[in-house]
Amino acid sequence: MAAVKAELATMIKEKVEQLYPRLVEMRRQLHMYPELSNQEFKTTRQIKKWLEESGIKIIPVSLPTGTAAEIQGRETGQTVAIRADIDALPIQEESGLPFRSKIDGISHMCGHDVHTTIALGAAMVLQELADKLPGTVRILFQPAEEAEGGAEGMIKEGLLEGVKSIIGLHNSPELPTGTVGVKEGFLMASVDDFWITIKGKGGHAALPEKTIDPIVIGSAIVGQLQTIASRTISAKESAVVTVGSFQAGATNNVIPDTAMLKGTVRTSNEQVRQKIANSFKQVVSNTATALGGEAVIDYQFLLPAVFNDGEVTRIVRKVSETVVGREQTVDAEPSMGGEDFSFYQQEVPGCYVWLGSGNEEKGIREMWHHPKFMVDEDAMKIGVQLMVQSAIALLEN
Repeated sequence: MAAVKAELATMIKEKVEQLYPRLVEMRRQLHMYPELSNQEFKTTRQIKKWLEESGIKIIPVSLPTGTAAEIQGRETGQTVAIRADIDALPIQEESGLPFRSKIDGISHMCGHDVHTTIALGAAMVLQELADKLPGTVRILFQPAEEAEGGAEGMIKEGLLEGVKSIIGLHNSPELPTGTVGVKEGFLMASVDDFWITIKGKGGHAALPEKTIDPIVIGSAIVGQLQTIASRTISAKESAVVTVGSFQAGATNNVIPDTAMLKGTVRTSNEQVRQKIANSFKQVVSNTATALGGEAVIDYQFLLPAVFNDGEVTRIVRKVSETVVGREQTVDAEPSMGGEDFSFYQQEVPGCYVWLGSGNEEKGIREMWHHPKFMVDEDAMKIGVQLMVQSAIALLEN
């Protein structure tokens, strides 16, 4: 197993340096006009426009938003894919930058504009190197990562057909620009959500003995749920059970008939995921019954865990060491956040990495989804080099 040859790596770096001013312009254009999940109509048109201007083949898709492109090399060979997400968030940006979002209440406070730009840059560089590619590189510009169905829709379009492996990245403000976080195996958690409707019997707050108080039952359930991760799952595994919403009643002197709990469950692998789900239903039902009430549970499995393939990850790590150096290629810290890149990994071997994008000197330190979140644009150079060289290395290996 070897990284891209030094001569080709130097050529890629030079092309990225030449392209960088245009990448900055594209990124800022995307940043100023963000669109929410499944509403990325202008974003999709703009991506297609830039691809067409560079003579890059666009793959027709029937989805209302999102697109894909393909760069065919000197020979048919294998096909590898690069994936980028293109949607924004319902957050009011507070960065104060001259290219801040012009759309009220919507912004790229997770950096998908940067991911999209990196994928566009990779496509442009690969197009210039097409005669040197030992295969085909497919670029997926995926909608709706922040919602549901984005990755699944791309897969249903057949965009993984014939694909040998897939790679992707996410900016990380916790890592300084110039570093890359790579990790084999578990990287990001599975995501499951739940809604619990607790049925009791309402009445006067001064006569609780004549009621079945759903608030008391809900409080007991919240406490019991915290024991699932701590007492049923090995300390060697990762699991989080969080109740994010507890709604009941409307006034101070009335015990309501019902209460509603909403929350999320995050786990590190499928075995833990199933065990948590089973324990969850038992704990909730038994607690409600023991206190005289009833619990109706809606438990939804949403995203599997991001689990990086060993072979693909070793190749990407080797490439990273040539791009940023061995010391700057660090072991990625796993996150209990979720990512629908995991759906692609269920179909083909894949690797997802952290791209360092923090810069204390520039005041870039806020995490994703914060109103003042920002990405160090210099990280885009590294991102493009990493994606281009990794794609070529995967084709050669």
